[in-house]
Amino acid sequence: MTLVALAGTAVPAAAAPPALDELIGSGQGTLFPRASTAGAPLLARFQYGFTGSDRHIRSVAAMPLPQQSAVEVTFADENGDDNYGYRVSHERVDPAGIQQAAFHGTCAGQCTVPLFTRPAGDVVFVLTGFRFTYDNADHHLDQISVAENGSQLTTSFKDENGDDRYTYDVSYAWVPRSRLGTVGEILGNVHAAGIVSRFVTSGEKVVRGFLMDNLGTGAAGDNHIRDLGVVANANSIEVRYGDDNPADSADWRYDVQYAVVL
Repeated sequence: MTLVALAGTAVPAAAAPPALDELIGSGQGTLFPRASTAGAPLLARFQYGFTGSDRHIRSVAAMPLPQQSAVEVTFADENGDDNYGYRVSHERVDPAGIQQAAFHGTCAGQCTVPLFTRPAGDVVFVLTGFRFTYDNADHHLDQISVAENGSQLTTSFKDENGDDRYTYDVSYAWVPRSRLGTVGEILGNVHAAGIVSRFVTSGEKVVRGFLMDNLGTGAAGDNHIRDLGVVANANSIEVRYGDDNPADSADWRYDVQYAVVL
């Protein structure tokens, strides 16, 4: 396992924070839609869906690239020539008091690493972006996750046996607790469906962490994927994790940590 911690970077002041910067489109492979560079970008939504049918997965990304005034968006198998739709959104907020950083590493299965960037005071970990790529080929997907607990970062991106190495990048922000309202979590199991929606506290929300995990074993332990995402709406959070026919696929579980921005 190779790990490289990256120092935080300064962000230009926002013109009128907070504001939702939403990118919606379609394409193939890795895309770089233009995005705002105002404020600190806190991840609010990521949603992908292959057009036509499900696929193996090689890469998934929703990563702000402020130097290019863009966001890197990827949802692709090995050859990256299949069309997909995407929706990636960030709440652009006043960067005052917010410390941004990123972590780069390699892993097989699930890995937990320490984060040394946590500032003093009462702060909350919020995602700003992520990128996962299998190093060898595309695969079925069993589990995908990013979560922080006690300044420890846990990631997973694996098929059933979890022995394939992947490279990951996670960008994040430490946000003062005073800048957030409700800090909550939803979790549960899903049967015979590729989408679940849960009512939560109203307000504009950002994603602190997420997990989607296939609960099957053996041949049903991993699957092709058509839809993947976490969409934080005004009064609900929608989680997507399905193939062409979720009704005949294994159950799956989800865990989404979120916060309401003030």
